[in-house]
Amino acid sequence: MGRDDSTNRFERAGLSGLRFGLKATPLLFEAMAAAVMLKKVVADNPAFAQKLGALDGKLFWFEATDINKGFFLKIEKKSIKVELHNTTEPDVTMKGTVAVLVDLFLGRVDPDTVFFSRRLEITGDTSVAIHFKNILAALD
Repeated sequence: MGRDDSTNRFERAGLSGLRFGLKATPLLFEAMAAAVMLKKVVADNPAFAQKLGALDGKLFWFEATDINKGFFLKIEKKSIKVELHNTTEPDVTMKGTVAVLVDLFLGRVDPDTVFFSRRLEITGDTSVAIHFKNILAALD
């Protein structure tokens, strides 16, 4: 067994544990954790924050299909706000597994790759989705 095999096995085990924990965790705590993670992504990537300005006022719905949970992201003043509830129809909906969504926001996967491999479903305003996808693709 090579190093890559053992690394992949540990990553899979970690994701399995993450999914189990997220299923049992109240959505409020998950949203708080997502907000902290996204705040760090924005802080660590000033160019990302600058580009978010073009999406000011846009609302996204992100759904983790493997745990049946989701949350809204609202872009405001070059920052991302996590919301549990919103009565407004989202501009864009993105659905994928926890692993795909986390990797997407950490810049570990190419948004086009996960979309065209059907691991990420995107619906809504196509121009907003493409702009957001391009911003995510530019993450360091």
